[in-house]
Amino acid sequence: EPIKMDGINTKKLVVNPDESANIRLMFEMYAQPTTSYGDITRHFAEQGILFNGKELIRPTLAQMLRNPVYVQADLDVYEFFKSQGTVIVNDAADFTGMNGCYLYQGRDVKPSKKNDLKDQMLVLAPHEGIVPSEIWLTCRKKLMNNMKIQSARKATHTWLAGKIKCGNCGYALMSIFNPSGRQYLRCTKRLDNKSCAGCGTIITSELEAVVYQQMVKKLDSYKTLTGRKKAAKANPKIAALQVELAHVDSEIEKLVDSLTGANNVLLSYVNVKIAELDGRKQELLARIAELTVEAISPEQVSQISGYLDTWQDVSFDDKRRVVDLMITTIAATSDSLNITWKI
Repeated sequence: EPIKMDGINTKKLVVNPDESANIRLMFEMYAQPTTSYGDITRHFAEQGILFNGKELIRPTLAQMLRNPVYVQADLDVYEFFKSQGTVIVNDAADFTGMNGCYLYQGRDVKPSKKNDLKDQMLVLAPHEGIVPSEIWLTCRKKLMNNMKIQSARKATHTWLAGKIKCGNCGYALMSIFNPSGRQYLRCTKRLDNKSCAGCGTIITSELEAVVYQQMVKKLDSYKTLTGRKKAAKANPKIAALQVELAHVDSEIEKLVDSLTGANNVLLSYVNVKIAELDGRKQELLARIAELTVEAISPEQVSQISGYLDTWQDVSFDDKRRVVDLMITTIAATSDSLNITWKI
C-alpha cells in the first residue's frame, strides 16, 4: 500500500492475517523434502483458498517461493545472498530478522535469473517479513536444487511441446503414455488439481499429423502473399520500442547508482521507482519479442519449406524449431483445434 516516510511517497507490502497464515503454510509445506508443487496447489484448491483472487497454480507458487519479499531477513539470509554473488545494498547489521527484501534484476544479469542470483540487487524492504529465515532458506535451496535437475531435461515425447494448450482452460497439455504404450495428451491443470474438465481424448500422433497438415497449408498460402516482402523491411514499431527500452535502462541505471550511500527513506523511494521502471522494461521486451517473431525472412520461408517437404526425415529438434518459427500456440480439445500463427 502507499505510505509516506519523512515526506516521501513509497510503497510497502501489506498482507492480511489470513493470507499471511496461508503463505507461511505454503513455505512450511514446501520445506518438507517430499512435498511437491502439486501437493501444495491441490491442498489450496481443495480448501477453496485463493491468492490475489485467483487459484494457486504452479508457476505462481514457484514465483512466490523464490521471492524474498516474505522472508524475515537475518544474517543467514545476508550470507546466503552474499555467497550467490548478489549485490547487497544494506549493511549486514541491518539484517535483524524483521524486514522482508526486494530483489531487483540488473541490466547485465543473465537470463537464468530464477536460479542465478549473481549480480542481482537485494534491498531491505520497509515491511516486516512473515516467513522465518530458516524455512525460507530451506525452500530456496530446494528450488535451486530442483532447477539444476530440471535444466538437463528437454521435450522428448512430442515436437509440439511448449505450444499445445488445453482448449478449455489454456493450461499446457502433456504427452503421457498409457499402459498399452500409446501417447495421449492430458491437461496439466486437470492433472494438478482436477479443476478443469480436461481436453478429452487426444492421441498425440494424430494431433501431430493434423498440425503438420495445417503447417503445410499455411506455408503454401504465405508464399502467395506479400508477407515475404514485408518481412524483409525494418519494423518501425520495433525501432520505437527499442528507443524507449534504452531510455528505461538508462533511468534504472541512474537510480541504481543513486543507492550508494542512500538513507532508508531514499532507499524506499528508489525501490518503488526501480520496480515501476523494471515492470515497463519487461513489457517492452515482451512486445519487441512478439513483433520480432512475426518478421519471418524469405530465407526462413525457404528453409521451412525444405523441412516440411522431407518431414519424415527431419530430426526431432529441427521439427521443434520449425514449429517455433511458425506457431505461437495450439489450443486443442478432442472436438476443436485453434492454431495461433506467427506468420
